[in-house]
Amino acid sequence: MPTSALGVVFYVFALFPGVAFIFAREGHQPAVKRSALRETATLVFISAICDALVALVVAAASIWWVQLRNRLHEVVMGNLSWAQNNVAPSIFIAIGAAAVATLLGYFLGSQWADQHGLSLVWNSAIPRNTSAWARLFNDAPEDAAVDVALVLKSGGWVSGTLYEFDNDPDPHPHRAIVLTQPRYRPEGSDEAVPIEGADYVVVEAGEIEQLHAAFVQVEIPTEGPAEPDQNV
Repeated sequence: MPTSALGVVFYVFALFPGVAFIFAREGHQPAVKRSALRETATLVFISAICDALVALVVAAASIWWVQLRNRLHEVVMGNLSWAQNNVAPSIFIAIGAAAVATLLGYFLGSQWADQHGLSLVWNSAIPRNTSAWARLFNDAPEDAAVDVALVLKSGGWVSGTLYEFDNDPDPHPHRAIVLTQPRYRPEGSDEAVPIEGADYVVVEAGEIEQLHAAFVQVEIPTEGPAEPDQNV
């Protein structure tokens, strides 16, 4: 752990890539409840990777840049005289390196990076960032609607078209699913009727006994033949 004020500053800046990674990843992946140890391990691990990649690029550049190689050698040997004599450039270089590492962390956590192979690294054979709802509904084709029927614990029955759902991977009873064009059949009735005056209905997971889903192809209307120009 750092023992000086300058060391604390560098330590905090060095962890920025991990913070950026977590922030970017939570923008497209459900936030999973983890222990403080796992959160800290992720933060430190991603930060270490990003900082190491930036350091490797700088080390590679020093092979051809003699002045940079000399400055790096002085820093490794504990000689900070150049930095002390050139405070403004040193601050600019430090902030620039931290910014590049932070942007790299944000990129690694982005949806594009996840979809282009990095998901194989972050996800193991046992999915930890998904739920049964997410795995079911996300498998729907892009041109299909999802018709959902819910058997409630009260004995009633609700159906409609999926509008959105809570993709929280933790199976808590307060997760909610939203349906459009809802229909309701109370217990003991044989007929489901539209819910009068309601365009949407929200049902919490704790009220659901069974969930049924079907992918229904949506017909895209095609344009008919153009009307002939009457002025011709």
